[in-house]
Amino acid sequence: MKPLSRLASVALSLLALTSPVWAGPGFPVVSAAASANGKFLVVIEFEYLNPDQKIRTIARVTYRVLRREEFINDKFTTTSPFWSNDWDVGMAPQGEGIPLPFISNDGEYLVLVSADPPFSDITVLRFYRKHLSHDGGEDLLGTYKLKDIWTADELNAHANLLSSGRPLWFAGSTLGFSEDGNAFVVKTPWGREVRLDLNGGASHAQ
Repeated sequence: MKPLSRLASVALSLLALTSPVWAGPGFPVVSAAASANGKFLVVIEFEYLNPDQKIRTIARVTYRVLRREEFINDKFTTTSPFWSNDWDVGMAPQGEGIPLPFISNDGEYLVLVSADPPFSDITVLRFYRKHLSHDGGEDLLGTYKLKDIWTADELNAHANLLSSGRPLWFAGSTLGFSEDGNAFVVKTPWGREVRLDLNGGASHAQ
């Protein structure tokens, strides 16, 4: 397996998972994420059941993938980026938090990482691919639960947190696309690397 020295996506390196209580500032409200090469952007949009109220209830979340325009045929260059809509994934809210988006360098794959505490049966990763018909839709390639990524010993030791201040499941991990762009890689807080093939769905741990 290639080292995670350079992940082909935006990576997350968070505080180590050492205590059932997470002290400090709250998790940031993420509105967008870029591919590592800067050619694609994922914007998170919300629809609300009660948009005019101070405390709003989210009815639907849309991850809109934007493509950076190069103006190749227009003999036009600019130092400011311009974006065009490419494809999107929409869903009702799931879990306790809004999943974080990771977009591949070619803009073909979107991985949603759940922002939930560590429990073995929660779905922590969802893999999407731009629909082959290029109609703006998507194909759901696969989902993974935490028990597909952590070992039984890791689950027994760290997936039974009850405190309201419990950390998210990826605390202390590094997440991102592999350098060759064929897999999504999770490096756990305990040093293991789990490679999840984007198309085949196979997982390889090291």
